[in-house]
Amino acid sequence: MIDEKFIKQQKEKIEKDITRLEADVKSNKKYLEIGSSNEDNALEFESFEERQAFIKSAEKDLKELREAIKRIEIGKYGICEVGGEEIEKGRLKAYPAATTCVEHSEAH
Repeated sequence: MIDEKFIKQQKEKIEKDITRLEADVKSNKKYLEIGSSNEDNALEFESFEERQAFIKSAEKDLKELREAIKRIEIGKYGICEVGGEEIEKGRLKAYPAATTCVEHSEAH
């Protein structure tokens, strides 16, 4: 069984990750000023596209991390949604928002 100390550590890590990602998303949502040349504008547009891709990915991560916090709060953190067995601690350390064990990760 996953011990309370491990879950507490994971919750603290997840909360830090959420705070960091929220700040990153906020700072990346700021718009750049348009440059004075077509070359400047092209570079800024490329940067804007990269930021948009980052924001989309970060918002997905935030959703998953918030769902992990909910699972912690209701006592279902670390339980595979497919088979009901415990998710491996190593998997949870590497991917705190994991909802399946390694065996079921490819099927999900």
